[in-house]
Amino acid sequence: CSNMSAVWLLVVLLVPFAFFDVWYFINGVITVVLARIQLRIRQRGVLEEAVIYGLVTTTDVDMMFHMNNARYSRKCDFGRYYLFASNGLFPTMRKLGGSVALGASAIRFRRSLQFLSPFRVRTKILCWDDKAFYIEQRIETLKDNFICAIQYCKYPMIRLSPAQLVEATYREPINSPEFPPEVTTFIQMNNISSENLRKSL
Repeated sequence: CSNMSAVWLLVVLLVPFAFFDVWYFINGVITVVLARIQLRIRQRGVLEEAVIYGLVTTTDVDMMFHMNNARYSRKCDFGRYYLFASNGLFPTMRKLGGSVALGASAIRFRRSLQFLSPFRVRTKILCWDDKAFYIEQRIETLKDNFICAIQYCKYPMIRLSPAQLVEATYREPINSPEFPPEVTTFIQMNNISSENLRKSL
């Protein structure tokens, strides 16, 4: 009887791993908890960079035994979670009944991360318009600080504007910085894509 109980317990523990990406949710929860601790200690400025750390593990590698391309964007997910939770934008957004979704991203790969390589993800808000924040994320090696990949993201707000969220979070209006040329080009690329897709309908 005790052996059968142990088998059923093992099945119950393993079933979620068969149907869900459990490690993603575990990592997400840990990231948000650490960000909330940071928020209690000191709130980050809206333009202040946030940094998280990682290690290339067996679940990250591809057949070439370096981190597969999809994992870079996945690691960037956690970087955005940490940034928006540690600067207070996420908590304020929920209070105001808002939400957020990744609207677009463009990533450039410069050098692969090998198995067991430690790395950091640097995330910062570059600017915003009436609808979305524009975010830069850099994945760097700890060994030589080389930027292995850089990603730009459009982070649209739902049911409120970025300016409203920033003002409510920091209790004063803050103007967006000037748009850097790479963000302007990123926006133009997405506008061209949207226009082409509308023409194909």
